Amino acid sequence: MSDNAGHRTGAALKLLIPLLLLYSTSYFQRTALPGTIFNDLQQDLGLSAVGIAAVGSAFIYAYSLPQLLAGMLIDRYCGSRVVLAGGIIFLAGVLTQPFAGSLTALCLCRIITGLGASTMYLSIVQEADRLFDRKYYATLIGITYFIGYGGGLCGKLPFALACERFGWQQVLLAAGVLSLILYLWFAGAALRSPMPEISRQKFSFAPLVHIFKNPLSYLVCFCSTVNFSIYFTIQTVFGEKFLMDFTGLSLAWASGTTFMMTLLCMFALLSTGFLVKLTGKRRRPLVILAAAVCLLNCLLMLTGITLALPWWYFVAVYLCFAVSAGSTPIFMIIMQEVNTRDGMTQATGICNLCCYLPVAVFAPVSGAILNHFGGALNDSGVFIYSATGYLVIFASVSVISAISFLLSFLTPETKGHYLHLHS
Repeated sequence: MSDNAGHRTGAALKLLIPLLLLYSTSYFQRTALPGTIFNDLQQDLGLSAVGIAAVGSAFIYAYSLPQLLAGMLIDRYCGSRVVLAGGIIFLAGVLTQPFAGSLTALCLCRIITGLGASTMYLSIVQEADRLFDRKYYATLIGITYFIGYGGGLCGKLPFALACERFGWQQVLLAAGVLSLILYLWFAGAALRSPMPEISRQKFSFAPLVHIFKNPLSYLVCFCSTVNFSIYFTIQTVFGEKFLMDFTGLSLAWASGTTFMMTLLCMFALLSTGFLVKLTGKRRRPLVILAAAVCLLNCLLMLTGITLALPWWYFVAVYLCFAVSAGSTPIFMIIMQEVNTRDGMTQATGICNLCCYLPVAVFAPVSGAILNHFGGALNDSGVFIYSATGYLVIFASVSVISAISFLLSFLTPETKGHYLHLHS
């Protein structure tokens, strides 16, 4: 590597590292609430399963729906500029939510937090492509997910243990202060770094029109959505509650399980670049494998609930869900490559939107299913939901996973090349 190339790489890393760390705090916000403190929200704020699911949906709706607009802004102004503005909105949410004393206030704070967080992932995708060579792209995206999920990891067992000692409001406030520090670090780096000129072209919907006209976009998005949203709903909404209700695990053990899910998923994500090279730059085999594992996991959950199998069985299946979710970067890269290079950010935004929006829909639906089948209070005054409700949830996702598995065989093989070079 020449001195000039080394200097450019060093300058790029000075900007990318604080951006990645700030992104990790947004992922913490995504996973910490509401699942990890499900029982606390029930007892402290008197929320039902539907209300708690609404807290999760509020963030996801605000995070996913602006993805298309965020992509257009990033293409015009560049990722760093967009995060400078979006980060302020994000901070407004994370620094006020610890003081929310009602469902309405908490949902409002989650909406603000999600809106600010919606600018970060796509900005990293664009900045990685702008600052580094494309041959390192799969590896960089794997690292991005690894660091992001690291923040999500802190939102599981460490967050649960800290909440038991200090209270969830105090821990969320500390997390907000950390986000503020990282934002200031990133802002300092961004203001010192050379940025591309702001595009003077009018906003164009041509790349979006091309993406929506492309039937391959729908195929890739559907398979990606099913694979990721099932994992993410388990991880952030009712996964820990199921383990506590059905197997009798404590909060620490249940949170430890979702902690291990995140940790395993992180290493699966980090291996993206290696797996792509191992398969000769082929993407399709990894997509089919991910869809197959996701379907198998859903069927194993149905079997375990029906036969009332012990806790260790469900812990093992949860970890298998993490493995299938580790393929997320592959779907995102394929989504880019079946469309155009000039629509890369918008294609990624649509794929990201499709991954998270079903979580926002499925979370309250799953909460309504649990409420419908009811349950009973235990000796500690905690409401335990019926096994039938969980059975219906996993039966539903099994059907969807089967469809995704069949469609995965239709995924085109791009081998790292754009199939359509022009809109």
